[in-house]
Amino acid sequence: SPDLYPGQGIGSIRLGSTLKEVFKEIQDNQAFFSNVQVKFCSEDVCSMDLVLEIPSVGLIIVFDPRQQRCRLIEIYKPSEFALSYDGVPCCGPKVSPSFPSIYHQLGPALPGNYNEKTETYHLTYPGVTFFFPISKKFSKLFADQRSLNLVLPDGSTPVASRIRIHPTDDPKGTSPPPLPCDSLYMEAIEADPRGKLKFTTRGFSLDFSSEPQDVVAQLGKPCSVMQKRIDKLRIHARQGSTTAYYFYNYFHLGLDILFDAKQHTVRKFVLHTNSPDHVDFNIYSKCNFRLVIDDQRQTSQARSNRRIEVSPDTRWPEIEKCLGPPQGGKPLIHMDQTSGDQSGHSLYYGYSGMIFEVTRFGNLASVTIFHQ
Repeated sequence: SPDLYPGQGIGSIRLGSTLKEVFKEIQDNQAFFSNVQVKFCSEDVCSMDLVLEIPSVGLIIVFDPRQQRCRLIEIYKPSEFALSYDGVPCCGPKVSPSFPSIYHQLGPALPGNYNEKTETYHLTYPGVTFFFPISKKFSKLFADQRSLNLVLPDGSTPVASRIRIHPTDDPKGTSPPPLPCDSLYMEAIEADPRGKLKFTTRGFSLDFSSEPQDVVAQLGKPCSVMQKRIDKLRIHARQGSTTAYYFYNYFHLGLDILFDAKQHTVRKFVLHTNSPDHVDFNIYSKCNFRLVIDDQRQTSQARSNRRIEVSPDTRWPEIEKCLGPPQGGKPLIHMDQTSGDQSGHSLYYGYSGMIFEVTRFGNLASVTIFHQ
């Protein structure tokens, strides 16, 4: 059974882990973690937590929607989830997580809090909280903060109905623990619509003059290299092209880089948001880009000086309000043939040097900056 690490996680699933890291752990242990459900707010993916639920074992893993990193873990079926602490079982089918057993196994604790509305007693240790259902008729027993009532007057002992693992100094798990100082996850990237990416932490830039060796020298070997034999958007171009291209895919950066196979220079940067309502969800990590765009609309007198800052969390209506209608007046519709449902439906909005891919719910799926 997995071990409980207060303030850190359970087994190999740790607080602060990225969405991709947790999915990999789940995939590597499919015999235990089966039938994973992904829950999120489709109308605005950043307005609520992104949650992975595994009903078969009563496990919930909660992610901050903007960072896509684990902020808390909750077991809501302790009687079915076998868990150990310091190598000794503390809950599961064979061990009841009763008040006395938890107290004796984890040691002394400060008196907890009784919630009369939910009729639940919260016993909190650094990094882990146990929730015990207790009837209101016994609520006065827990008003005295100088004692712990391990056994109720009727002779019964409370049994935990939920176990929450959270950061040591944050019982509510409101945010993930800080990233390590040397972490490059969610590195801020300043994107210039004229064709330049500046990686702010590492202090280098790539642009349309960059060659494959420049990219590898700065970003390392790509996760994969993909030949682009067919350009499905080529029919919409003003001039046809028979040039061959190839992609460098950096899945962990949420970035694809397209090269011209003749000149071997960058032609496109594709920045992915890893939106959970998109068919490519969990293929890429979230790219933490910042794209500043001038207002594209024409006013009656002169072009507006308004600018918009686009991030992976910016909703499409806000972007469209600044940019106006796309070239051609309407977006292109893309249906992914591999998707069995409507999640494969996305729209492409084209502007000068940029293409915005938007999900059917108005969430940004990707931004492409291309050489004109």
